[in-house]
Order: sequence, then C-alpha cells, then structure tokens
Amino acid sequence: MKLLDGEEFDFDDQWRMSGAGTWELTDRDIGWGDGQHVSLCVTRRTSSAWREDEDAEDGAMGTADIREPAPDTYTWTLELERGDKGLALYFFFSDPDNRNTYCLEKER
Repeated sequence: MKLLDGEEFDFDDQWRMSGAGTWELTDRDIGWGDGQHVSLCVTRRTSSAWREDEDAEDGAMGTADIREPAPDTYTWTLELERGDKGLALYFFFSDPDNRNTYCLEKER
C-alpha cells in the first residue's frame, strides 16, 4: 500500500502512509454500505508524508514541523461497488455525514 490517506475524520489530519499489511474480504457488518467489505490493515508503516494544505495561502508557513506522523498501524474499511469499469474500492473521508469518497486506483 502506498501513500494512502486516513479514513473519515483522520483524513483531516492530512497524513499519508505507506506500508505492508493484510487485507480480508468480509461479510461482517462493518462499513457504511450493505454487502461485503474489504478490511485493509497496515501492520508495518514504512513511510509517512503529508498532503498539501489546499486552504493555505501561497507563501504561508507550513505546519509540517508540528504535525504528528501517520500512526504505526492503521485499518481501513473499504466499500465495494461494481460499475461499468469493473469493481471499485473506496472509503469515506472527512465528516462521515458528508459521505465524501476516496476511490482507490491501481497504478498503471
């Protein structure tokens, strides 16, 4: 997994992480949608970075020196949707009431 942002309110912390871990297709009642989900767990973070703050003014001082890195381990609940282009994996970010989606794509 490479440079994946945090899910739900963790997205607002602006960290990104890369690492190794496991995934599991599950029928358990997790996530927001009905049906199966993928539980993606990074068990060993290999790197941490931050997204650029879109609200920052040009030339404004960054806060990267005071931000905490991504957690050492993290678990995402990925929603699944079958569309015209195949199976899509995504999760919700920021305020869950707004239901913003972060779609995952395979590197080509």
